[in-house]
Amino acid sequence: MYKIIIVDDEDEVREGVKQLTDWESCGFELVGDYSNGRDALEAVERHRPDVVITDINMPYMDGLELAALISAAYRELKIVILTGYEDFDYAKRAIKLKVTEYLLKPINLREFTQFLMKMKRELDEEQARMEDMSLLRRRLNESFPLLRERFLDKLVTVPMAESDIVRKLQYFHLTLEGPAYLTVLFELEEAGGPSGTEASGAAELLRFALFNIAQEIIEEEQAGIVFQTRDDKVAALLGGPAESIEAQAQRLASHIAQAVQKYLKRETTAGIGRICQLKSELRVSYQEACSALEYRFLLGKGNMISIHDVEYGKRISSSAYYEFEKRLLAAVKTAKADQAAAVLDDWFSELKRSGAAESSCYGCLHRVMAAFINVISQTGFDDSKLLGEDPYARIPPLKSVDQMKGWLEELCRSVISFLSEQRTNRNHSQLEDALLYINDHYGSPELSLQQVCRHVYLSPSYFSALFKQHTGDTFVEYLTRLRLNKAKELLAATGLKAYDIAERVGYADPQYFSVIFKRNTGMTPKEYRAGTKENGA
Repeated sequence: MYKIIIVDDEDEVREGVKQLTDWESCGFELVGDYSNGRDALEAVERHRPDVVITDINMPYMDGLELAALISAAYRELKIVILTGYEDFDYAKRAIKLKVTEYLLKPINLREFTQFLMKMKRELDEEQARMEDMSLLRRRLNESFPLLRERFLDKLVTVPMAESDIVRKLQYFHLTLEGPAYLTVLFELEEAGGPSGTEASGAAELLRFALFNIAQEIIEEEQAGIVFQTRDDKVAALLGGPAESIEAQAQRLASHIAQAVQKYLKRETTAGIGRICQLKSELRVSYQEACSALEYRFLLGKGNMISIHDVEYGKRISSSAYYEFEKRLLAAVKTAKADQAAAVLDDWFSELKRSGAAESSCYGCLHRVMAAFINVISQTGFDDSKLLGEDPYARIPPLKSVDQMKGWLEELCRSVISFLSEQRTNRNHSQLEDALLYINDHYGSPELSLQQVCRHVYLSPSYFSALFKQHTGDTFVEYLTRLRLNKAKELLAATGLKAYDIAERVGYADPQYFSVIFKRNTGMTPKEYRAGTKENGA
């Protein structure tokens, strides 16, 4: 049974469609009907319908504006325009907004029923296409030649000349338009239970399904190239204008996560690297996306994690250290003390087996200390608070390999604890700054989530997760409650007109202010003021 919503400011139209249509026999459940676009947009977020049927000419927010917002946020949702306007300009605008159908009033019940049956068939076919695992198996065996996959894997793991990359992209008929580039890395999360419990065949099929979804969404917009990595992840190489490519990456990652949740019933985590100016630098952006993905240990699975949100400053080049140093740094950055201890066990066992010279052991300790200083300083914190003014002075007193190992284990625990505390403090400070900014600007109708995120230098997805965790509310819920509380104070303490109060608390439309006020308090502003006077008397 598919869910459907109707939006029309004419009560008789909505009631007629509601009462006369046999929704169940058509394969639909009517989950709501609304008289304006703003209420409908909130309902879409709450109910996540499969189809929205909307009029064009409505108060507060018209149907085309509603369609634009829905199509940008919910890629899989079908939009049907219902209107009495036969002007072709409306039809053209609706087509650009990816509207599925364009129906004219008055509605004929027989034709409307036929339309619903047709829509159900299309939804059934789309669902079957995504869920047909036998089709995915055939595509898995037939798609993407091995040489193409090897080239893309080489592009993100091995240094290559820019001219060689351009030539190979042309050879494989791959398009990646600049002038800026970045990498997004996706990993499918398990449904539950201990790691590795899923049958290997099913896991392989699910990973290919993730690849198929990501490729369809990204390549449909001609935004980049998608491929499967050797370590069972899906990578996307994106290209576009420098000022918008990061926002585009966040948007596409969100669409992919929604589609994966809908069709595969799984969560997917995305790591996003920094922007680079050359295709040959995508290797660095890919390494940063890998690093960002590791931070899901701290931030939770199913998130979009940008390297900007978890690491400050330029990443340390992994080529400057031995393999054990890279593994150790990854464990420290993601607060995995047990993993850091295991890396140290492997490393010191190898030192003993190889009979390394004393000077080599001390040299390794100096490199590790330099790495820790860089890790701390790159996050914007003062390393001397933890390591002292001369951290290298702590190394000479160590007289054996076992003493070195014990000292490094303690140092790792201290650095992990320090970074975790500092990140918590930084996030708390940024959120407090955001709350102050919201309280200072709630009276502006233009105040938005993006405006606040720019103020505190955080991406919208990361800020929203922190804000919800910190306040218990979404940004919209918090702002609405703040504005209404201020309105209550003004209603109780002043004689200002309702439209003046609406303007002071950030609502440009007095009528919409009244609707929101009654929805949240159960009373109109006038009734609320009268009640406060009676209580005061």
